[in-house]
Amino acid sequence: MQIRNDWILNESMTNSFPFSLKEGETFFATMKEKLSNHEAIVTIKGQDVRVHFQGEIPNEEQFAVKIIGIKDHVLQVQAVPKTVAKEAATGSLPVSELEKAEQILLAQGIRLSKEEKAILKRFFEKAKGTLNEKLETIQALANKKLEVTELHLQSIHEALHGEPFGEVLTQLADHLDLLPHLQSSKENNRDFVDTGKRMFNSQTETDLDEKKMFHSQTETDLLEKDQSISQKDRILAGAEATNGQQTELPYWNEEWARSIPVQAKDIIVKTVTEKLSQAALDFKKLQIEMNKKLENAALLLNRGQALARQQAKQFVEAVIHTLDRAILQGEFMLFTDMKTEKQMLQASAKLAEAKQLLTEGKPSDALKIVNEVKNLLGGLRFQPADVKVKHFVSALHLNEQETTPKQQLLSQLAKTLTLPLGEEVSARNTFEQFRQLGFHHEKDVSRALLFKQPAIEPQNIKALLMKLSQGEPGMIVQQAEHALANMTGQQLLSKFETNQHTQTMFYQLPLLMQGKIETVNIYLNSRNDGGKLDWENCSLYFLLDTEKYGKIGILLQALERNLKLTIKTNNVKLTEALKSLTEMAKENLEAIGYNVKGITFAKMNEQEEQETVAETTKTKETNSEKGYDWTV
Repeated sequence: MQIRNDWILNESMTNSFPFSLKEGETFFATMKEKLSNHEAIVTIKGQDVRVHFQGEIPNEEQFAVKIIGIKDHVLQVQAVPKTVAKEAATGSLPVSELEKAEQILLAQGIRLSKEEKAILKRFFEKAKGTLNEKLETIQALANKKLEVTELHLQSIHEALHGEPFGEVLTQLADHLDLLPHLQSSKENNRDFVDTGKRMFNSQTETDLDEKKMFHSQTETDLLEKDQSISQKDRILAGAEATNGQQTELPYWNEEWARSIPVQAKDIIVKTVTEKLSQAALDFKKLQIEMNKKLENAALLLNRGQALARQQAKQFVEAVIHTLDRAILQGEFMLFTDMKTEKQMLQASAKLAEAKQLLTEGKPSDALKIVNEVKNLLGGLRFQPADVKVKHFVSALHLNEQETTPKQQLLSQLAKTLTLPLGEEVSARNTFEQFRQLGFHHEKDVSRALLFKQPAIEPQNIKALLMKLSQGEPGMIVQQAEHALANMTGQQLLSKFETNQHTQTMFYQLPLLMQGKIETVNIYLNSRNDGGKLDWENCSLYFLLDTEKYGKIGILLQALERNLKLTIKTNNVKLTEALKSLTEMAKENLEAIGYNVKGITFAKMNEQEEQETVAETTKTKETNSEKGYDWTV
């Protein structure tokens, strides 16, 4: 009887706990610290509570407990089997599911309103997938500090646990009868680069084989040679008149130029002239701007004063910012060759090294690098790459011929899912691929409005999916909405968090491989370096599941620029083939500023990969004396 009285929950006892308690009530708890065989610190409703278990402590990290009472100001609980916990639920939804979700959100400082709880309840009831997958979705939403809405939950869940983005696009392309023409577009692209002959077909269902947008010419057709040369001269003259600097145009091939239909020639020549002239001018302005800042930095470093060194560091940071912005946003980078882009990346990496040396109090070493970079950037010349200008001209004429979302989607898929043959993979190419997919759609539209630019309809896959989703209700609209949800989920999962020290991003990159649209999953963890990703301290994981080679994983881990590369595959032939490319990969990575410490091959372990992917929504960060440790 005395024991029973000790366990009665009265008001004075329950006031010592941060939430209301009732005897017999069931809560979901997470083990935080085991104190003894019967006592532990557990988290209930986002609060750490010391409890005494009647019976054994559960081995699981997460479990349900039933309130028995309070004794000596310690909460007495009993572990509840999962089947019993479900029976205690109200309605069709087990209490533990909402408790888990609420706890996940509360840990990130998100408190739920009644409306948000109802949204979560509907999500658990209607969303496809297992309970763990739904909780992973909620964890990802909480990590990004996103508002609990049906759109956010649906989009993130679709990106994390729905069909691969490549499969979603395949289904849509199949219903639009675009798949055969995607493959032919790839073959046409190869012909165009190899022989200078390119053919574009209009993409209506009735005249796919009748109407030619671009006509290739034979070598014997020399009648327009004089006209082609004059057009080349016009472009050269335009570039020279702009900044007085002669720009060679090695891409201008008379035979290739004659393949342009007469009615389109004047427009294309005028556009190319203006674009290249402005690009040459912008490049020259950039060089002058960076040269001035580096000269100022060198002058200040020569003074040898502490204040002067701090000012020099600011100039160095400004040039790094200018270079990075130019590489990703400069119009001239759409035309320049790979050598120039690599040199600009090298300059940025070297200046980052100079900045670090200034932080460490080594101004003489920093000055040496500043002068090296100044000479490197001063020696650069704007040189349009042959293949890039050809693709630009092709896109110009193609855009003139496209009239329907279906035609535009085919063109955009063909352009985005395959890297144009003849072009090297580069930072700007990759960035443009993401832009053409539409991952920067909202940002591009808002930037155009902000700077009051002419109202030009964005040309990217997301914009075209939005058009298709506004059609008559049916399978195509449904699939377009499906693809849009997937893309929006990826954008939400890749949202940059200014106040978070560690950034996580997740993308699904569709690629056309052997006639099929495959999906490369990209998982990125990085330090927040003053509002941008820190390339010196990051972890990047590519995962591709192929029919021919099975799963292939590529993991890059960088710590203070020291890079380790791990390639995972169970295919012996592929391993041998890739080993022959390791030296080239090492050279390319070191050329842009990394110190490659090793390239290793490992077996693909299915269980480990599932855990690796799951950890994307649970970023772990550990400070250490030498740097930072991330788990992808």
